[in-house]
Amino acid sequence: MNARLQKLARSHQLTLFLLLTLGFSWGVYGIEFVSDSSLPPIAVYGPIIAAAIVTWLTGGNVRQWGRQLFIWRTSGRWYLIVLVGFPVVLVGGSTAIYVALTGDTDGLAPGVLPERMWIVLLFLAYQILTAGLGEELGWRGFALPRLQDRYNALLASLIIGVFWALWHFPLFFQPDSFQAQMGPIIYLMDGLTLSILFTWVYNSTGGSVLMAALLHGVYNTTLVLYPYEGELDIAEFPYLLGVSRTVLLLVIAVLILAVYGRDLTSKESIPGREHAGGVPVDRPHNGGTVHED
Repeated sequence: MNARLQKLARSHQLTLFLLLTLGFSWGVYGIEFVSDSSLPPIAVYGPIIAAAIVTWLTGGNVRQWGRQLFIWRTSGRWYLIVLVGFPVVLVGGSTAIYVALTGDTDGLAPGVLPERMWIVLLFLAYQILTAGLGEELGWRGFALPRLQDRYNALLASLIIGVFWALWHFPLFFQPDSFQAQMGPIIYLMDGLTLSILFTWVYNSTGGSVLMAALLHGVYNTTLVLYPYEGELDIAEFPYLLGVSRTVLLLVIAVLILAVYGRDLTSKESIPGREHAGGVPVDRPHNGGTVHED
């Protein structure tokens, strides 16, 4: 590989990652818009493709980057938090807030959930393999460690949250999407608060992208877990129920920050670029050394 190209890529890793991520995913959405047809869900793989390319271009360890997906040996309580605690708290809590706001109890029927479990499990598997796998090796497995080399985990999370929401921008023009139902302000709040939550899980499990991917799949699956009779159509998701979810996510994020601080973990070390297979980049600058992104 051309040494000058590699040096340039190393000096602008995050910028290059974001450009490739947005370029690939927005390009797919653009093709769908122009052709007025739906393609397979490949746009969701923009972050993983971009992260793999930039890791390779910069001379990083692609295998080490990918190994983050197989970090599964962590405390069993994290599996309980991600797979059980989070969906129960989010669905139960936001339903309670929604009922308190609207007084609407029509159709509430918790008894319908057991009969939907097989469908829910299939939907969960699909979400883990698409959104979980396609996004988390990029946002958490690539961008977060590099940002945490420069900033505290809270600021790194907020930066990712903004670009994560921006990455979804084309979906606001798809009438049948959750993003279109909620609008940009609510969705940005979701992105910021979820980013804090995802960082907390990633940092606390030793940089496990697997746990982040599971959490991503579970979060998306909660949209179809509400205890109402009939199917809860995502294309017609009640706006105030979405607001209730956002309020609860904000409360959860604030509590995590209050307990764990700006590092968003109780562990002594925080995963940085070397954990993610990246290479440190130093170059002379005014007689000193600076670390590039």
